[in-house]
Amino acid sequence: MRNSRYRPAAISLLLGVLPVVTEDTGIASKHCLADPPHALRHDSHLRCPPPIDESVGSQPVDWSPWTHKPNCVDAERDPTLKYCVYSNSRHGYQGISIITKPKTAADSASMLNEEFPGGHSLNSTTKKYAIVNTPPKGKGVVATERISRAEAFMSDWATVLLDLSFPQATQQQIGHQYLHLAAEQLSDPEKVLTLGRSSSKATDIIEDILGTNGFSYKLGDESHIALYPEVSRINHACRPNAFVRFSPTSFDVKVVAFRDIEIGEEITISYIPLNHPREKRQRDLRRWGFECSCSLCTASKADIAASDYRREKIASLQNDVLKSISELDGASAVRAVYEILALVEAEDIPTMVASQYEVLARLFWKAGETESATQYAQKSLDTLIDHGYIDYRADDLSLLLKDFTR
Repeated sequence: MRNSRYRPAAISLLLGVLPVVTEDTGIASKHCLADPPHALRHDSHLRCPPPIDESVGSQPVDWSPWTHKPNCVDAERDPTLKYCVYSNSRHGYQGISIITKPKTAADSASMLNEEFPGGHSLNSTTKKYAIVNTPPKGKGVVATERISRAEAFMSDWATVLLDLSFPQATQQQIGHQYLHLAAEQLSDPEKVLTLGRSSSKATDIIEDILGTNGFSYKLGDESHIALYPEVSRINHACRPNAFVRFSPTSFDVKVVAFRDIEIGEEITISYIPLNHPREKRQRDLRRWGFECSCSLCTASKADIAASDYRREKIASLQNDVLKSISELDGASAVRAVYEILALVEAEDIPTMVASQYEVLARLFWKAGETESATQYAQKSLDTLIDHGYIDYRADDLSLLLKDFTR
């Protein structure tokens, strides 16, 4: 039975994040043969390898699918916990290095053989963008051809992944050594070493690069940070014209246009949630060492005040929805979601539209109004497809509705 692309209902949908569009990777529940027949052992070793560390054998086949023997260190306060550098210098554009626990590496090794659903390549045979100097921001990305709304125009592979518990588990000097080893074992370390740096707290170049350019990433059930060198060149805007679409089963991503992007226009993504008022956005962006000067942040005082009012109202209404649901007051919850939808559309926050449709669908489903629930579920899917968040799949509606029954 196929898994739904939608995890079980969660009230976190109300918080303004993009509705859940990632598929179940199967990592947590994957089953491996404990003792496969001899003829199948080579294949099972590649597809479902056992956890390995530095004690593995001395032959390359012993640490396949990695191209380097794992280099490991015990956690300082828990000797039963170990972290290793796992590298495959032939993966993607310049290889990949993962600093993580042995079991996490083993469970995710099959992702090395996978590409973005539908393929890593793009429809266009030539790049529609260029990386250029954008003073005072440093490097940036501009469109060299017109890019259509919902078009995927950039693809990239992760080069470094770091388990977020690693820095606290080891001494700083050892941690930095492992970060450098991860970079050195790539086929082209310069792609990482030349990326921008903006952290005032970092004490090492790789630490700075990861802190400046990394994306939150879930590998199995563990929180990691992932680095995509090409995507890292895209600057921030609070009302961006593009977004990053992650693959649930591979280490590659695509960048998709929120709207039409004209030749010469800078391509931007948002580093922070889109639905916050200006003061909070500026505060959150200080970790990157800059004050945002995008069109939304430099609008007139009247326009900023109106925008902040709508965004604060959205947050207040989200709390009202949660309160109404806890009090089993479905009618009040539905009214509040309708208000949120109107405000979200006025603020042009496309990431929230589909999520609100799904919340309405779930509320109507819970009330037994299946026809209305189905209509809003379809509107949620249509919105996701229209904006390029997901690709069309014939069974999506039935899978989403089935998810409502959990």
